[in-house]
Amino acid sequence: MEDWSLDLAAALQVDSVRWHGQAIGFDHTSDDLLTLHFPQALPAGIPDSVEIFYQGVPGDSGFGSFVTTEHNAVPVLWTLSEPYGARDWFPCHQNLDDKIDSCDIFITAPAGNRAASNGVLVSESTQNGQTTAHWRTRYPVATYLLCMAVTNYAVYEEEVSFDGTITKVQNYVYPESLQAAQLESNAIVPQMQLFNELFGLYPFHLEKYGHTQFSWGGGMEHQTMTFVVNFNFELLAHELAHHWFGDKVTCGSWEDIWLNEGFATYLAGLCYEHLQPQGWLPYRQIRLNSVVSQPGGSLRVNDTTNVYRIFNGRLSYAKGALVLHQLRWILSDDVFFAGLRAYLDEPGRAFGFARTADLQRHLEQASGRDLDQYFADWYTGEGFPSYQVLWAQDAANKVTLTLNQTTSMPASVPFFALPAPLQLVGPDGQTKTIVLDHSYSGQTFTADVEFPVLAVLFDPELWLISANNTVTKTTGALAAASPLQGDWFLSPNPARDRIILTLDSRAATPIQATLLALDGRPVQEWGLTLHAGRNTILLAIRDLPAGTYQFALRGDGWAAFRAVVVD
Repeated sequence: MEDWSLDLAAALQVDSVRWHGQAIGFDHTSDDLLTLHFPQALPAGIPDSVEIFYQGVPGDSGFGSFVTTEHNAVPVLWTLSEPYGARDWFPCHQNLDDKIDSCDIFITAPAGNRAASNGVLVSESTQNGQTTAHWRTRYPVATYLLCMAVTNYAVYEEEVSFDGTITKVQNYVYPESLQAAQLESNAIVPQMQLFNELFGLYPFHLEKYGHTQFSWGGGMEHQTMTFVVNFNFELLAHELAHHWFGDKVTCGSWEDIWLNEGFATYLAGLCYEHLQPQGWLPYRQIRLNSVVSQPGGSLRVNDTTNVYRIFNGRLSYAKGALVLHQLRWILSDDVFFAGLRAYLDEPGRAFGFARTADLQRHLEQASGRDLDQYFADWYTGEGFPSYQVLWAQDAANKVTLTLNQTTSMPASVPFFALPAPLQLVGPDGQTKTIVLDHSYSGQTFTADVEFPVLAVLFDPELWLISANNTVTKTTGALAAASPLQGDWFLSPNPARDRIILTLDSRAATPIQATLLALDGRPVQEWGLTLHAGRNTILLAIRDLPAGTYQFALRGDGWAAFRAVVVD
């Protein structure tokens, strides 16, 4: 006799199990395990099949593994099985090391309803007031990516053309949302064309891509049939991106969910960069603000039993995206994207599973660099750096810079070894960008500059994960020159019509605050008088074009700068 186990919620009742036409024994226990007792050992490597007859009302665990509700007073049923909900509605191997190689799904519902699922719609037939839809997929699929949804959907199609290949996009939409969906869903066409260009042809092009509207507040990347609450540009891009990072190559452990969610978040950002560039800078600033809003937190999930830790927006999504963005800058675009394409196409990993070490290996092979320290700092490590830049310029225009660094979680990562980008700005709009190879705190650098330097801007393009950075021009002892005590802050950031400046001053003193364009041109100025202690100052800003600006504080013999985004 041989036993074989599947995951199935104990709330569902198993009536019988049949193998080769004969009933076999089984145990279905309270720990959601269904164990089948075969009368003989099953030979390895030989395809076989078993029929399981079960019934009941599925539970609703996680984020909504099996939900029945209403839209516009019409019943709707939908599933969302990630991470542990598939067993709530069908017997399966609920793990991250074994994909289903093919699947046929039959869904029967009262006539007037349409059923959406994975793969290709083979047929729809109606008899005796019941409509049965038959969906079929022949691509390997992780258990949690199987799906179904049923209601009175309106259905329409779009097409994406790329290098002579046509991919159909099928949209299943609530009728009351049809007009809005038709206006917005065509954003998927340039998004898919962009991802095809960067990462290779849409992995499931032989079947389809699709959107199904459901009533959950977000989206879910069910393979070939994404479920979405609406047709927002960024939501569409994020869920489409998963079909390369998450569906084609799936994280091999929930510890590594950033390989799904960090990538999808970053690829949505790439859609801003390439397709809606006005949104690219605010996208980065918003994610950066999220990551640095708390001092700690590892990219590696330290508790895979907690779905809210697995899908932590600050860490798995925003930090994952910015760790990729930072690494892209360090390695260069050519190397970064070549490494990602190799990761996606590796035999045995493509349409399979991967861990963070697999990604690191491909990026190392593409770059010829050892990335052990980078992944130790940014994958398992916690926190982020803060930089303190001191600079001065002599009569020959040589600039001397001292770069200090503190970290938000020094017990985890005492120092982040990163290249540091600075932009030097002259009085007539001249600029020079330098990248410092920062290997220890307190390191001093010199740069020959062809013009007098008005300001030094730290990482104005937001390549690095860092916060609370200060840039100070000094001609003598810093403590004697500057009245500022500790750090100073600007909020909100991004800003729109006002900025709140918060700082501590050692003494009452007049200072000048200036908002500068990146070419060094002042766009707004304020004369301020600080009092000793904590100062909180509301500054109204005029209508300005969206973009990055520098906020400068200046006094007698000192200056300090911080980037601010206007959206």
